[in-house]
Amino acid sequence: MKKSWVTQLNNMIKECLFKECQAIKLENELIRVIILPKMGGKVASIYRKDKDFELLYQNKEEVYKKPKIYDTFSEYDASGFDDAFPSIDISKVNISGKEILYPDHGEIWSADFTYRVDNEKVYLIYESTILKYKYEKIFSLSKDNLIAEYKILNFGEDEVPCIWAMHSLIVCEEDMELIFPTDTHEIINVLNSKFLGEVGKIHSYPLTITSEGKPYELNKILPLSSNNMEKYYVKGAVTEGICGAYYPSKDVNYRVYFDKSKLPYLGFWITEGGFRGDYNCALEPTNGYYDSIEIAEKEQGLYKIKPNEALEFILRIEIK
Repeated sequence: MKKSWVTQLNNMIKECLFKECQAIKLENELIRVIILPKMGGKVASIYRKDKDFELLYQNKEEVYKKPKIYDTFSEYDASGFDDAFPSIDISKVNISGKEILYPDHGEIWSADFTYRVDNEKVYLIYESTILKYKYEKIFSLSKDNLIAEYKILNFGEDEVPCIWAMHSLIVCEEDMELIFPTDTHEIINVLNSKFLGEVGKIHSYPLTITSEGKPYELNKILPLSSNNMEKYYVKGAVTEGICGAYYPSKDVNYRVYFDKSKLPYLGFWITEGGFRGDYNCALEPTNGYYDSIEIAEKEQGLYKIKPNEALEFILRIEIK
């Protein structure tokens, strides 16, 4: 028999189990959010109640398999909203003459967070085991919005080179439309692709021409049967801190509002059946251009947290 328990913390927040994992549930009259502190503070579900609409791609298994630091990201559930920090790709950095290996998709997705509830906010805290930083994120609800506040404090004596990326996998539907920042005119391909060609190829947005000479709409989704994967970035810094998607079948708008001065770049990942048969995508605001520390530094898009300073920013996720 599956274990089931619920502890009421206040009118909006409860402790519970979600797929056999310790969870925190935030809920108001419009949306319900599930957070998993022991799984990197993953947001496992963002559910719009009146529309019966789940935004986030769900774990295919009935239980979560707990990852360890330096595990391979693709061997786990690849669902929900994780934080990629301090890198996306495996990277090596030199700090105080010592080589540090950054794990696949970073350290945070496998981290075990402590948490506390104060008023109607959930505070999650983790201290790194490989670097001298403290990672805090605070979740709260406001009408049809999930607010996520971040503070990453470098308490060491050296700069911490880092990439932070919002790895939030949302469900795909064939008629959905992707929303990129205004004045997005070009993207740069970062994954060898049968449609977008080689890594580094520049394409016009939203309509481009494939490597086969056919028109291809970058703001649309191909069927699951296409067995395709893509990864690209808006070329250069974004002009506004907004991205998202529209789902006509439910008349639901998903928007992410972010500070473009703190997260100036935007990546996009999609698997239309090409990765484990999954059908999801992720618009990924980030402070790194792109994916690995080495590439970001080469492209002059690498952020470094100075000693005794913090990287702080807020995401507002709207399900309207």
